[in-house]
Amino acid sequence: MNKIFLLIVAFLLVLPRTQAQQSQENRILIEEYLRQSENQKKTGLIMLGAGAGSVLLGTVLFGTAWNSESSFAGGASVFFFIAGSISTLVSVPILVSSASNGRKAAKLGVGTTQLMAPSPSGFSPKTYPSWIISIPLNSQKQ
Repeated sequence: MNKIFLLIVAFLLVLPRTQAQQSQENRILIEEYLRQSENQKKTGLIMLGAGAGSVLLGTVLFGTAWNSESSFAGGASVFFFIAGSISTLVSVPILVSSASNGRKAAKLGVGTTQLMAPSPSGFSPKTYPSWIISIPLNSQKQ
């Protein structure tokens, strides 16, 4: 029982030193990259969906104009098809930029941490690679 108690006390003494700490400016930069990534992803998906819908609408209008020989439906179909194609093509670089910002934020979260490891001569600092993860438990969408 005494051994278990001593192990728990030793663990609790070493625990605060093993937790990774980030500088405030690094954390702000990570949050900014994540916010940009989320906004770009949302914009890219909206443009992709609207573009694909416009291409589909233009195709349907073109099929209708082909059968009825309506000049209005033919002109509208070309407009919707071209606008949808442009919107779909523009959404691709936005989605790529979103993924790039997400990767930048992930790279900033990888670093090294010093761990005070017990050794025969006492506690000695050792550096280990670490991946810094922060989970906002009380975040609110603004």
